[in-house]
Amino acid sequence: MSEVELDAAAFHRRAKRLLDLWEGEGFAKETGADVDSILILQGRSDEENPYTKTIATQMWLLGYEFPNTLMLFTKSKIYVIASQKKAKILHPLQAAPGGVPIEIFIHTKDAVKNQEVFDKTIAAIKSCGSNVGVIAKEQPAGKLVDEWTSALASSKSDFTEINVGPALSKVLALKEDAELKYEKTAATLCSSVMRDYFIDEMANTFDEEKSITNEKMSERIASVLGNEKLSKRLFGKAPMLDMIEWSTAPVVQSGGQYNLSPSAASNSAQLHAGTVICTLSMRYFMYNASISRTFMIGPTPEQEKNYGFLLELQKQLLGWLSPGEAMGSIYNRALAYVKEHRPDLESSFVKDCGHVTGIEMNDGVNTISPGCNEVLQANMVITLRVGLENMDNAKATDRLAKTYAQQLVDTVVVRDGAAAEVITSCSKEPNDVSFFFNDEEEPAKEPKREPKRESGDRRPATRTSAILPSKFRSEEKEEESNTRKRREHQKELLSRLLAEGRRRFAGDDDGDDSEEKRIVKKFESYKRETALPREARSCKILVDERADTIILPIYGMAVPFHISTLKNISKNDEGEYVYLRLNMVSPGQGVGKKDSLPTDDPGSTFVRSLTFRSTDAARMTEIHHSILALKRDQVKRETEKAQMADIVQQDKLIPVVGRRPTRLPDVFMRPVTDGKRFPSALEIHANGLRYLSTGRSSNSTIDLLFNNIRHLFFQPCDNELLVLIHVHLKNPIMMGKKKTQDIQFYREASDASFDETGNRRRRFRYGDEDEIEAEQEERRRRRQLNKEFKEFAGKIAEASNHEVEVDTPFREVGFNGVPARANVLLQPTVECLVHLSDTPFFIITVADVEIVHLERVQFGLKNFDMVFVFKDFKRAPVHVNTVPMKQLDNVKEWLDSVNLAYTEGPVNLNWAQIMKTINKDPAGFYEDGGWSFLAQDSDAEGEESEEEESEFTVSEDEFDESESESSEEESDFGTESEDSEDEDEDEESGEDWDELEAKAKAYDDKRHIGDDEPSGRGSAKRARKR
Repeated sequence: MSEVELDAAAFHRRAKRLLDLWEGEGFAKETGADVDSILILQGRSDEENPYTKTIATQMWLLGYEFPNTLMLFTKSKIYVIASQKKAKILHPLQAAPGGVPIEIFIHTKDAVKNQEVFDKTIAAIKSCGSNVGVIAKEQPAGKLVDEWTSALASSKSDFTEINVGPALSKVLALKEDAELKYEKTAATLCSSVMRDYFIDEMANTFDEEKSITNEKMSERIASVLGNEKLSKRLFGKAPMLDMIEWSTAPVVQSGGQYNLSPSAASNSAQLHAGTVICTLSMRYFMYNASISRTFMIGPTPEQEKNYGFLLELQKQLLGWLSPGEAMGSIYNRALAYVKEHRPDLESSFVKDCGHVTGIEMNDGVNTISPGCNEVLQANMVITLRVGLENMDNAKATDRLAKTYAQQLVDTVVVRDGAAAEVITSCSKEPNDVSFFFNDEEEPAKEPKREPKRESGDRRPATRTSAILPSKFRSEEKEEESNTRKRREHQKELLSRLLAEGRRRFAGDDDGDDSEEKRIVKKFESYKRETALPREARSCKILVDERADTIILPIYGMAVPFHISTLKNISKNDEGEYVYLRLNMVSPGQGVGKKDSLPTDDPGSTFVRSLTFRSTDAARMTEIHHSILALKRDQVKRETEKAQMADIVQQDKLIPVVGRRPTRLPDVFMRPVTDGKRFPSALEIHANGLRYLSTGRSSNSTIDLLFNNIRHLFFQPCDNELLVLIHVHLKNPIMMGKKKTQDIQFYREASDASFDETGNRRRRFRYGDEDEIEAEQEERRRRRQLNKEFKEFAGKIAEASNHEVEVDTPFREVGFNGVPARANVLLQPTVECLVHLSDTPFFIITVADVEIVHLERVQFGLKNFDMVFVFKDFKRAPVHVNTVPMKQLDNVKEWLDSVNLAYTEGPVNLNWAQIMKTINKDPAGFYEDGGWSFLAQDSDAEGEESEEEESEFTVSEDEFDESESESSEEESDFGTESEDSEDEDEDEESGEDWDELEAKAKAYDDKRHIGDDEPSGRGSAKRARKR
């Protein structure tokens, strides 16, 4: 403990806050008299009760637990009694300038000296007053405690002990920025365990039908901290892994037995595939955070409805958590909301909605429950809880599923002037917490849910074949059920987009005009008249390349014009004269956005054009060429400046010291910096990657820092010619003279002349290898390449503390399309849609996309187009053309699975004009319905279109009339055919070959002449179609 260093500034800052709150609001005024001093006594460490309010106070003030230590707070000074070692650690606190005065007494083995220390402390208490604040209900034990109790016995009757535990809880509830960092780290840790470990473990257990108890599953989760590999993967972002610990054991509940109180524990019952509630609480540097999620396996519509209500209630609570609100009133508002919207759930609603957390997981004072009058303040951290318990599932066939509960717990921070900030991050959307493992039973249930829709359901409008996809009715009904669920989910996503858009642009009355307001550029060729070149005195046209200026003679004066004010120049020869016309940039000259010029003084006079005439053709030609060259250079500089606008200077790469860096040898890089490609090594360093690009002209080093990598992809060489690692950057970097945002490192997988054993190319090849052996060698080489690149990508993720995660394309759910020039395979990943095999690379991050519109979706077409509209409306939409119509359902399924709203339409739209309109007034766009104008022919409007089509009915009279007309036409057709058959029979009898050939020729000539006339057969067919 001698190596411990205390944060003196934090101690005095927090001690002053405690004393100020004591002085201002008092610590026990509700008792009628405030305390005069506060005594905090900590005995020896107790492993059975490691988290007490005394320890929490010590941790908050000192950052560490100090066993066998007494602290006495008066309104002007702090007294501490501790051992020699602890006193040495505490000594620097006395030297802090401007801090709270502190006096340290040393507790030794000498009883006489100890008695003197105790007498001084008791005298200090008496000098303050008789009311002593203590932490009630705590019973410390130890040598110091026994000696202090004995010394105080004779004077105890002079003092009145008053409990200050609730007041200390109020002090600890307010968090500083450093404390909030610890809270956010703890929230990230428990979210990571829930999201990246428990969900997979639970899903695999049910999927593989394993048997495990709730208690064992809880132990398996708790063992994550002891697993070094899992800890690095789950907690890699935490700076100090040894400061992570469980606040309480993980709680897993299922099988009809649920306890939603904070003191719940896992039981020994089997993990049941019904409703599973998992609650995780972790602490980082002693600061607690909690998260709880409810997972539903095969939920009923009633369960889904109740869960959706809990989500909505939690959103309401986040808005109600604001500074100044009483905690009891927040619970009452939540209960009133339940009574108003779902009165049937009132009896099942939990008795409190959470509590303040921090160093104390639950202080028992600041709770969101009835009767709590404590007031919320900014930077308080709340464990927010909503839940329903003892719910009956009437449709359950399993005894263990008849009773269920639902709970959502998140850790949130109270913010000033805004809704509470949720710092736990694990999805709680219905699609992400609902699992369906028993799919074969769903088709049997589907007809019972909507038997009337069976005959009226339309087939999807995109079906291009008359052949049914399946001969089993159950499979078709399952497809219809999935389509219906997808349609409902899309409606929800579109409504969410509308709400988010309105919230995002709320109060933005000026739309996007403020951002797009063009800046008035002012150019200065010369600061004073004397700076003009001497040649300007000759009153001739002069091109000053140094000042980027054209000097023109006007009325005998040399007038300079900056080259940026020149729009274009033209030269015409007419007879003996040469005319030079200079068109200048001026407001109101062009009709396009590019031609419009802003001005800060609308009353100014502008020169629009100047024309000069001369007989010196050579001189005028030279001037013309000089001005064109100057304008060309100026445009080039402006273009380069615009391209370099988003270039961000990277940090310096920190090389690995003391060992060789991890390397991936003999890889090529794209794009190539030099003319010819050469292989080199990719290295992993402390904060990034380094690639030494070797070329014919020069060697250049490419550094890619982890904090600038947005996506890292590994694509195996299965069904590909290359195995590659692709880096997509947040901000582009310069490679040579080009700006680059995507860099790829690859190795060819089909190099038959590569010898793996010696890592050299073979010089000779003796004869033809056996075909089977060659195929086996190829497969072995591909496996080896995949393994090597995948392991290296994993090492990159580990080196970055999982700041960069490896993403792999899913080839089996890919689809073809044309994003640029060629038809390529587009493959989804966890976060993106990519094409990495060829240039130009195609990468779209799903999180950046606002909505996807499918164009040219109509019957009879073989292809459709996709348009990705981004949340940043300034960014142009990205088109993917010529996607095969047979892959439409797969595309929709993928878009729905990643929670991307999509719409569809029969024609291509003018997206440049659409985005221009949206950017003018985004707030008005969302107020007018947002993207609903795209959803007229999409899945989101499917039910409405079905209802519209069902409005068409045919009366019985009209039906009978059409029947009679069609029957008459069919009878005429039948008579005609019978007559022709009789004629054929008569003609065929007694005729030779020559006569038959002549008649056949005449018949062909007759048919050729009458091709344009509609036949009776055709008219009969059309009649039946009508």
